[in-house]
Amino acid sequence: AVVTGSWDATVKIWAAALGAGESASVEREPPAVCAGCEDGSVVVWMWHDNGAKELIYKEEPRRGVGPCSTVLWSGSFLFAGFGTGRVASYSLEGAGATTVRPLGRLNVGSPVRCLAMRGDSLLVGCSDGGLRLVPLGSGGGSVPTFESRPRLWRSVNGPGSPGISSIDVSSIQIGSDVKCVCATGAEDGSVSVIELKQL
Repeated sequence: AVVTGSWDATVKIWAAALGAGESASVEREPPAVCAGCEDGSVVVWMWHDNGAKELIYKEEPRRGVGPCSTVLWSGSFLFAGFGTGRVASYSLEGAGATTVRPLGRLNVGSPVRCLAMRGDSLLVGCSDGGLRLVPLGSGGGSVPTFESRPRLWRSVNGPGSPGISSIDVSSIQIGSDVKCVCATGAEDGSVSVIELKQL
């Protein structure tokens, strides 16, 4: 299945048809769908096996937050990025994972366009062309918290870098070495691939 957001404020779930010899994998743990909205609200539904959708969380819009431009699930944790530079984290909890609890928030200083996770770090792509690496602490347990200031890489896609519109992070093997690489796409169509090294 494919989940899309639409201009008319609807979330659509499309069935996927597979041909002979094709396969697909849909991760539904937890079986939840999240939408970030133009008015700054964040909405989460449970997607049941019978196709029914159950609203389990709605964070009402707040003055000065701006639109929610991107959302990202990482296990049972949800991250949302907003047009004012705010990044918020949430946890899916409770019996049957039917409760959403806000965890924390952080301002990265520029409107957020996209998010990606790598290990215990959140990468935030922003409209100023910079990429922020946000280390996540554990808060004394297994819950990710914003404990450290973000590390900023300016002009990731070159001088006068346009806004970053997409991020992907992966490990690749080159000979006997395993390298962590980050690819960013920018609003002007440029792509940059950089190696992430632990400092």
